[in-house]
Order: sequence, then C-alpha cells, then structure tokens
Amino acid sequence: MARFVIAGKADCPFYAKAELLADELSLNLPSFKVHKVVKRPDEWDEWLHEICHERGWKHSKSPLIWRELVDRGGKGILLGGCDDFLEMASCYYGINSLKLSEELVNISKENMITKTEVDNEADEKKKMINPLRICVSSASSSLAYGVLACLAEGQVFGPNQDVFITLLDEADTMKCLEGIAMEIQDCAWPLFRGAQATCDKAVAFKDVSVAILLDTAGDGKDPKLSTDKNESLLSSAKKFKEHGLAIEKYAKKDVKVLIAGGPVNVNTYITSKFAPSIPRRNFCALTRLEENRAKGLVARKLNVNTAGIKNLIIWGNISLNQFADLSCSKVDGYDGAIWGPHVSDFTRPVPEMVHDEKWLAGEFVESLKKRNENLWKERSQSASLSESAAILSQLCDWWQGNSDEMYSLGVISEGWYGIPEGIVFSFPVKFDAGLWKVVDDLTLSESLMANIMRAAQDLKAESEQVAMQLQ
Repeated sequence: MARFVIAGKADCPFYAKAELLADELSLNLPSFKVHKVVKRPDEWDEWLHEICHERGWKHSKSPLIWRELVDRGGKGILLGGCDDFLEMASCYYGINSLKLSEELVNISKENMITKTEVDNEADEKKKMINPLRICVSSASSSLAYGVLACLAEGQVFGPNQDVFITLLDEADTMKCLEGIAMEIQDCAWPLFRGAQATCDKAVAFKDVSVAILLDTAGDGKDPKLSTDKNESLLSSAKKFKEHGLAIEKYAKKDVKVLIAGGPVNVNTYITSKFAPSIPRRNFCALTRLEENRAKGLVARKLNVNTAGIKNLIIWGNISLNQFADLSCSKVDGYDGAIWGPHVSDFTRPVPEMVHDEKWLAGEFVESLKKRNENLWKERSQSASLSESAAILSQLCDWWQGNSDEMYSLGVISEGWYGIPEGIVFSFPVKFDAGLWKVVDDLTLSESLMANIMRAAQDLKAESEQVAMQLQ
C-alpha cells in the first residue's frame, strides 16, 4: 500500500496541482492513500522548518511531499516538491496532471478561503470549550480548601462553564498544593478542566479571568494577638502590591478580582493601585461575611431563617470600622401578629418586627463587632466555613446574579454619598449578570452619615499613607 503525505500553503498553486493529482490517483488506484496537511501562509515557514529539522530533510518550498512507510514505520521517505510528485505519478502510474495554470491559481484561492473558514470554525469551537481560568492565592489555607471544591464543581460561574484553577502559595507549600490539586482531580466533576500548583505569580495570573486573593484571610491567628497597626497594614499591603503588579502584567484586562484578605479595604486599594490598566470596578472587597453575620443575629432575634433577612447593608471599613444599617432591611417568613398574603415575597420591615431599640443599638452592635473573637473562643480557629460560603455567594452574585435585592460590597468609591473618591468602601449594591451598581439614592440618618464620613476620612488617610510607604 502506498501512503503519501502532501503538505503545503493553502494559497499555493503548486500545492493545488499536487493535491488534485493525488485525488485522481486515489480515485483510480484503491491501494493509493493520501493525507493532506494544509497550512496558512503565515504558519508555513515555521511548520516546514520544524518538520524538516525533526526528520533530517532539506526542503524550502511548498508543497512538501513524502511517502509514509506504512508497513515499517519510521520517519518516511522524502519525495520532494510538486515536480517530483508529477514525475513519480507519470513514471509509476502513467497518470499526468492536465490542469492549466489559471485553473490552479483559482483553485488555490478557493483553498485559502476554505482553510480560513475551517480555522475560524475551529477557533470558535475552542472558545466554546475554553475553560475559565481562576487563580486562588493562599491556596493551602483551610479557607481556600472550602472555596476550591465549589469552584471546581461548577456552582459559581454558571451551569455550563468549564474551569481551570491555579493554586498559588509560598514555595514551602508546594507539596500540600499538589495534594490538593490531586484531590480536586479525583472528584471527577464534569466542568473541571484541571489545576496547577505554583509559587510563581507569572504562572498563577497568566490569562486569568478571576482572581480570588485570600492572603491573611482565615489565617488561624487569634484576633486578640494583634501587632502594631501600621506595621500590620504595611506587611499585608506588600503582598497585595505584588499581586497587583502581577495582575497588571499577566492577567486578562477584564479580570475580576475579589479580595478577602484583611485589612481588606486597604489591600483592595493597594492591589488596584498597582494594576492601573484593569478597570477599577473590577476590584471588589468581600463584605458578604459581615453582612451574613449581621443577618444571622437578626434572624435569631426574630426566630426566622437567616435567608429571610433582606437588604441589610454594611457600610464602611469592613470588619474594622463598619456600620450595619437595618433601615431598609426586610424580613420574610416572620410569624408575627401581622399576616400577609400567602406569597413568597411578602416582607415586613426588620426594625418594626424587632421593636427593640435597646437591642439594636447595644447587644446587636457589640455582638457583630466581637463575632470573630467569640468564634475564636469556641474553636481556637478563624471562620473558614462561613467565610468560604460568603466568598462563593459573593462571586456567584457578581458573576451571574440578577436581582432587585440589595447586598453589601466593598468597591472603589466614585463619590457616592460624599465618600472620597478612590478609597475602597462598603456600599449597598445590586448585581446584574457580571456587573454591580451602587444604590445611590438611599436616605441615611444623620448619625449614620456622620459615622460613615468619619470612617471614610480615617480610611482615606490610612490607605494613602500605606501607598506612600510602598512607592
């Protein structure tokens, strides 16, 4: 059996001539088999150099024709170009090419059009199955362990979105990260397309569409054992400066960055500052954990499911100088004296249902402020389960949410409510399929407005001071 390979540029008339002759030989000789390799003009030279170097051949033009040793294997026997193939066909098989030059030029043009269409279709198919690339930093932490499972399972980015996850951490955690990558692979989730472990930021952030930065979040340190505040801020900010520089250089320009590592407002500010080409609206700080905690306290007070508390807003410097605002909050499913229609969206104002100003101004505020400290007393660990749940729900809403419900989100201020532009501050937002919008028309009480303005000024000074020290 004779098997020939004919390779050439899609727009080459000589390739077209050899191809047509090979088709005729295949039609008339059952034992004659041909395989075609068509390359675009821009990729031909590189491909030709590689194939000739690999097989020890010398050839410089299109087409390149060789005979495969079907029975014996090996690199094959170089025949040459178009003229060599024509001569072989005439001598061995008595078949000649009768195509005129003008016909061959037209055929080569058609070949080029067909090749372009085929390549475009292949590119579109690749895009359809191209996985969403996600980077998770501090990936050996217990917090990341809870986040990674849901990311790989495909719960966050839509029902048909494949994902590839990069696990980023320090060099001494590589064995742990390799083990985590193996575990994820062993789960055999249908949308998971692979994971890699690295301590190299150039690898970690290469072409990522989502970056989840967990450094210093859920780090297992007793919240009472705090170091000097300025020293702590600067130490944390140095890590996020490095992340920002790497995101700027390697990530996709529409990358979405969610930061959970505290002090989260300053860290988000620093990350954005050192990734100036990424839209500022693509950097968000996690507020959902504090929001969920506040909802949980209210839900226990009213004896309802936590999910029944809606539109509770956290303002300010997340977990450090924040303010829970219940003025717009509603409760669904409250078994009180007032009964509404039997519909799922009937709600009542939370302040009216609580009806306990002393609790709202005292115990509620103090319990929320000391939540992390009290959790440590019970478990001697920071909140990894609740924080991972908050991260995942925050991402899910950001990526595919579409709701009239308000949530809290740390974003870079554009001057809403008089908050200084540029600082990262927690505002009320609504999500809509990959976008968020600050709800900028709420009426705030004088006391709340005064509190958040003081928090904003302190945060502005703090952020700018840290940024100056990093220059």
